[in-house]
Amino acid sequence: MTIPRSKLFIAGDRLDRLGDAVAAGPDALSFDLEDAVAETGKASARQAVADTLRATRLAAQVWVRINGVGSGHTVADILSLAGAHVDVVNLPKVEAPADILLVEQLLRHIEQSGGSARPIRIVPTIESARGLRNALSIALAAPRVLALQLGGGDLSQSTGMARQGAGMDMVRATLCLAAAEAGMAALDSTPHGLDDLLAFEADALHARALGFRGKSCMHNAQVAVANKVFGVVPQTAALQVP
Repeated sequence: MTIPRSKLFIAGDRLDRLGDAVAAGPDALSFDLEDAVAETGKASARQAVADTLRATRLAAQVWVRINGVGSGHTVADILSLAGAHVDVVNLPKVEAPADILLVEQLLRHIEQSGGSARPIRIVPTIESARGLRNALSIALAAPRVLALQLGGGDLSQSTGMARQGAGMDMVRATLCLAAAEAGMAALDSTPHGLDDLLAFEADALHARALGFRGKSCMHNAQVAVANKVFGVVPQTAALQVP
């Protein structure tokens, strides 16, 4: 599966925006059941996303960001994807290999019960000091782990580290090194509120120099920039996980 240059989030409770998101041309569309959806709307958003992905086959890679282990929603989120056209489950706030193994078991269950036509990959998001320390073991926890994803905003909040600067550069480089050691790519996050496309491009170029091979996008206009910046990175065999 090719590593996406751009991964555009769409809130699970705002599927009316799907047409515009598709038109933006992202390599991957990430249906968000986590941060973008209020607690009271989790169940209805989960059902809406599952129904849409069972009825629709999109040209872009289809990712679903489920709620993290310990949220009380993880099992229901994954079971709802039985029979849906999904390529990747994005698991947030991963801190240990056990988190991956739980999702692995649930995905195997829906696949073996005939609920999925092909294996669904896992991309863990690293959002804490503990998760960063365990990044390599997380990457190697299961063969279906496709890449490592940085959650810079939550990591900054949980550690008190500035969102940009030498400290976060160290975090970003450490994650890229862990991914490289595991033989996979690392994907960068995007600061919330970064509407300035020139600033976004500068951040993407910096991420590419640190070793990232793709970037999350919060706004449709960011997609073309990410595709341009990461499109010049050679997609070697090591970065195209079978």
